[in-house]
Amino acid sequence: MLEKCFIDASALLEIILWKRTELLRKLSNYVSYTSVNVLEEAAFKIIYSSIAEDKIGFFKMKEKFEKDYSIDVLISRLHALNLLKNYMLVLEITEQIFDTAKKIITEYRLLPNDALIAATCKHYGIRKIATFDEDFKRVDFLEVLEL
Repeated sequence: MLEKCFIDASALLEIILWKRTELLRKLSNYVSYTSVNVLEEAAFKIIYSSIAEDKIGFFKMKEKFEKDYSIDVLISRLHALNLLKNYMLVLEITEQIFDTAKKIITEYRLLPNDALIAATCKHYGIRKIATFDEDFKRVDFLEVLEL
């Protein structure tokens, strides 16, 4: 039986933006899970990276997105995210998970979205996480996969 592995936005972005398809082979050895907050984070970063080739602020990026951005690159990247999502189980985030995340913020010094990811893993009994975010290495109940 395959082990469970939570897929973080950073891993999704490496596959989509930098075409690191070899990661898919590594992840095929696991039952893959993610959550809606991870998909939202990945979608936002896809939009930002598709529009803001140079470092522009959020409001400039939003203005460019709303007014004059050619959408073809963005659509293909969001389509890739949707395809990847189809190979993962998307976990529900409950109020109980949110309450656990608040404790994880202070215990492990994680930012709220990362704490929510860790709390989701804890709730669903997932011990492995595919991520490039070094902060998860501080969480003693998670094992960061070497990608």
